[in-house]
Amino acid sequence: MASIRFIPAVIMAASFILLRSRLSHAATRSAAAFVSSSTRSIPSSSSAKVTAVNTKKCGPSLSSTTTLQSTATRQSLDSSSPTSPDLDLFKVNLLTLPLPELETIIKSWGFPAFRARQINNWIFNQGVSDIDGMSDLPLKLRTVLKERATIGSLHLEIEQVSNDGTKKRAYKLHDGQMIESVLMPYEDGRRTACISSQAGCAMGCVFCATGQMGFARQLTSEEIFEQVARFASELKADGERLSNVVMMGMGEPLANYRNVIAAIRRMNEELGIGARKITVSTVGVVPNIRKLMDEDIQVRLALSLHCATEEERTALLPANKRYGGLHELMTTIKEYIRVKRQRVTFEWALIEGENDSPEVARTLGRLLKTYDIRSDMSHVNLIPLNQLVAMEVVHQEEKMLPSSWMF
Repeated sequence: MASIRFIPAVIMAASFILLRSRLSHAATRSAAAFVSSSTRSIPSSSSAKVTAVNTKKCGPSLSSTTTLQSTATRQSLDSSSPTSPDLDLFKVNLLTLPLPELETIIKSWGFPAFRARQINNWIFNQGVSDIDGMSDLPLKLRTVLKERATIGSLHLEIEQVSNDGTKKRAYKLHDGQMIESVLMPYEDGRRTACISSQAGCAMGCVFCATGQMGFARQLTSEEIFEQVARFASELKADGERLSNVVMMGMGEPLANYRNVIAAIRRMNEELGIGARKITVSTVGVVPNIRKLMDEDIQVRLALSLHCATEEERTALLPANKRYGGLHELMTTIKEYIRVKRQRVTFEWALIEGENDSPEVARTLGRLLKTYDIRSDMSHVNLIPLNQLVAMEVVHQEEKMLPSSWMF
């Protein structure tokens, strides 16, 4: 059943996407270098609008007449950022501190607890990023806040803004590690944040530049939450709201399970983002997919599948073998759908000449049918890949990377 409905869409979308990928190749070559490492670059994004999200790396859907502005300009730290990363470690982060804890701190400084609610209102409802802008706070408290607190600990190093309003950012963490975040506006009014869960990644997917970097460290729940809170606050200042979050930036979210779930709960409870508006993408960390089944929060799951046979998937995604292989994964996904009663997205990165043929589409259809994955409970998201020289992927001489920006 799944294969009959799925195959025509794959074939047509594959042809369309690959054509657009070629059209955008020239723009890709001229994309600005991102971050200070020669192994980190940003091809321009040209994703077909098959769905609202991309696999593991987020970028906008740009038409062939829309080009990414070459504005990879180093930004001076805004007024809310501390002047020194070292000093930042000793300051209260107003952007990530829960309200009850902020009330306790405010009282310990000799001010009434309601001042904490005023501060929270300025940041999360008014979108203020400057302590001096909190006009109903007494001058003495604002002076104390500037000495002892900061609105955010992530240091904005670089920002790119595309013609359609997509914002792509590189943040420096307190230890010098770099992560990415993206804000994507859509014509239907959605505002989606794509965020990172790790600095680097240990999964080693051969077509992913982040995977080739290796793993640096887990992000804390506060570092994950702050990426979302920043976009939410900024949108509020413009009279808009953040509607969706996709965990498809750097890292494997389910390999940082505890911190990711903690951050998701705060997005839901403190920022008002519905759980079903939050998508967690995974390469297939089977034990933690099973843990996610038992959570009481109804987030959406996206599986980075990319190949429909054991041998091919293990070659492209080494984690396939590490977590028990394709049978173990698909059996778990079938159980996940049964327990959660939610549709799962299967992400498929199109590699020209490798996994984009009608026969491969039929193989995928047969795989879904074998495990009784109903067509109404599954969705295949096709992602085009752009060429990037000097990376060996599969058997091609000029290799491919996701069309969205990559580290």
